[in-house]
Amino acid sequence: MSTTTSFSATLPPSLRLAQALGIMISAFLSGGVLAVSYGFVPSMSQAPNTLLVREWKTTYGRGIAASPALAIISTLSFAWLSYSLSFTLNHHRAEMYALAAVATGSIVPFTLVFMKNVNGKLNHKVQSSKKLDRSEEMDESQDEKGEHSQELLDRWAILNFTRGLLPLTGASLGIYASFYMSP
Repeated sequence: MSTTTSFSATLPPSLRLAQALGIMISAFLSGGVLAVSYGFVPSMSQAPNTLLVREWKTTYGRGIAASPALAIISTLSFAWLSYSLSFTLNHHRAEMYALAAVATGSIVPFTLVFMKNVNGKLNHKVQSSKKLDRSEEMDESQDEKGEHSQELLDRWAILNFTRGLLPLTGASLGIYASFYMSP
């Protein structure tokens, strides 16, 4: 009976830690982002517009507080793995870790480039709602651009879902490089 040693078992502890951090954090980040689009947005569709935008702002605030740091930690973990392996016979794994780093790290520019407009419009709705009492409803019939809160939130959910696929791709590439690539 032959025994084979997994690639991960041959790495020093610091690189195994980088594997674990890169994979777990990017998967965690993806799950959180996707859950907001899949769970939060549909559950809020029946809420009055004033409550809808205020709840979006709370959820958005929590995400913006944690997501960039998680993306950076995961990206740096994958990048370190890529760099550390690039000068060895495992350069093909290094390339895969580099792709994982790019996929996970691209969540930040995706947010800044593709979501800036809808985030700005939703933030404007939040500011408008602050002028109202909690029991008052926003009148969106006078909105000069005709964009209602629910429509903006639906567009945001689609973009956010797409954004959540980026760290999921990074986690998948990291898993593949760590456990499934042949030596």
